[in-house]
Parts: sequence; structure tokens; C-alpha cells
Amino acid sequence: MSTDITINRSNNFDFLRLLFASLVIVSHSFPLTGQPEMIGVLTNEQLSLGSFSVDCFFIMSGYLIFQSLERSKTIVSYLWKRILRLFPALLVLLILTLLVLPLFYRGDNIFLESSYWSYLPNGLSLYKIQYKVNGIFETNLYPKAINGSLWSLSYEFTLYLILLIFFPIRKNRKMIKIVIVATFLISFLLLQFRPLFLSHFFHYIILQSDLFYKLATFFFAGSLLSFIDLKKYNQLFIRIGILILILLSIVFGYYQMTAPFLLPILILMLATSNTSPISTIGKKIGDISYGVYIYGFLVQQILMNLMILQPIQLMLISLPITFILAYFSWHLVEEKMLKYKNVI
Repeated sequence: MSTDITINRSNNFDFLRLLFASLVIVSHSFPLTGQPEMIGVLTNEQLSLGSFSVDCFFIMSGYLIFQSLERSKTIVSYLWKRILRLFPALLVLLILTLLVLPLFYRGDNIFLESSYWSYLPNGLSLYKIQYKVNGIFETNLYPKAINGSLWSLSYEFTLYLILLIFFPIRKNRKMIKIVIVATFLISFLLLQFRPLFLSHFFHYIILQSDLFYKLATFFFAGSLLSFIDLKKYNQLFIRIGILILILLSIVFGYYQMTAPFLLPILILMLATSNTSPISTIGKKIGDISYGVYIYGFLVQQILMNLMILQPIQLMLISLPITFILAYFSWHLVEEKMLKYKNVI
């Protein structure tokens, strides 16, 4: 998922984002090969590697994007930075996808398919992401889906917009803490007890209410933790203690209740740490996590269209290919565009 280039790169954020983007690919390797994911089975479907990774993305995004909001001088400059981080790489991905799809088309003429020409504008809209083009991947074990990872971008961008509500009070630390705590608690309570609240409204903007409340809970938990100096409490025994509590909540079936409170603390303690040598990965190869996330599914579906693979095989082949594409995405597109983030 997307974030600003952080001011202090001497931390584990880049590594963790890359790890979780990679785990999404690992997670997708099971349904794309027609197999159940092992983590889902072991946890009685309380979580999967993919859903867990996306939750962690939103925790870190809430933490970093809220700080970006605080630093932004105007609403326009805040939105400009968000647009620069999301859309240029997405546009290039969609264009490359359109160039590649004719190679896998099974039909008379892909250029006569209306779904082919609507793929790019729908993808750029974020909210009308188009997952299928007629005649593409129809014989795959996971049929027709071109890029299932793009679903989360609309939720992320919606939360960016919701943060604008806090812009007028961003300098009032006491007031904004109260508002964010309230927002977090409302999201959590709606998720637990009224997940379909305003479902008609969310359906209108092509979002799912329950999924929105879940991701908003993790996002605002991350935002709230940006007020706390985690270094004071970032001790090994505390991290181990939180991990044990999370594992116990999974064993006893309470993970969905406890995760919004425990997981953000653990993830942000790990992210704000400076663990050598992994803390230098962003300086060495760049922040390629967004590219890994948006290219992974497409790469895997192409591979599954070309050959029959088992989950481990799909992981081992797709990960290095995706890393290479993400590397070029960062250095040729994302990093270059971020040089313009202070233009507005």
C-alpha cells in the first residue's frame, strides 16, 4: 500500500511493508491454485495471510498518513501527495496490463470487447475497479480475475478523504485525540455489532460496510498511536507479551475482538524500531512494496494461465518476477513522481 517517503528512514517501515506485500502474494497462491490457505484452516477462518497483511498495511498507513496530514499546509497539498503516491504507478500498471492482455485473449478480437476499453478508466476510478475482461483467464483455476489486489485502494483513498475532517483541528492536540479515539471506537463498535449499518450508502459508492469498518478501525488505531512515544514502551518483553495475547485470542476464537487493540501496538512497535540490517532495505532497493502489492496478482494469474502450478511453486516463481517489476515501478515511476510532492 502507499505511503509518503518518511522523513526518518532509519526504521523498519519499508521492510514490513515489503514483507506484508509479499505475504499477500503468498496468500493468493492458494486460491489461485485451487487450494485452501493453510493459515485460514489453522485459525478456523479467523484470518488469512492476505487479510492480516492488509490490516497491517492500514495500521501503518493510518500512522504515517495522519502525520502527513499534520505536516501539510493546505488540504490541496495533502491531497496532492496522496494522488502522487497512488495514481502514477497505478496508471502505468493498468496501461501495461492492457498491453499484455491481448497475448492471453481467447476470442475473436479483444479490441472489439467493450470490457477491454473500460478496464483502464474503471481502474483509475478506484471505486469501479474492473476485475474481468471478456476472454481473459477464463480457463484459469481462479477464473477471469485479472488483478484482485486492487480492491483495497478505494478503501484506503476513502480513509484519506475522511482524515480531511480533522484538518481544521490538526494543531489542537487535545481535541484531535478525542475525535480520533471516538472515530476508532465507533468503527470498532459498528464492526462488532452493526456491520451492515449504512450498507446501502456504502453499496452506492461500491464499498462493503463491514469491510470498511474493519479497515477504518485499524487505520484510526494507527493514527491514534502516532500521538504516543512508542520508544518508551518498545521493549522485547512487551512485544512478546502482546504476541502471546494475540495468539491466545486466536486459540480461543476472540481474534476479531482483540486484534484492533493489540495488533496495531505490536506492528507499530516493530515498524518504529531500527533493526539492522532490515532497516536499511528502503535505502538499498527503494520502497517497492506498493509495486509488489499491485503487480503480484496479475503476475500470478499470467503464470497460472501458462502452466499448472502448486502453491509453493507459484510463490517461488511469482515473487522474484513481481519484485523486479516493483523495483522498476519505484525507480522509474513512483520515486520520480514523489519529487513533485511539494510543488503544491
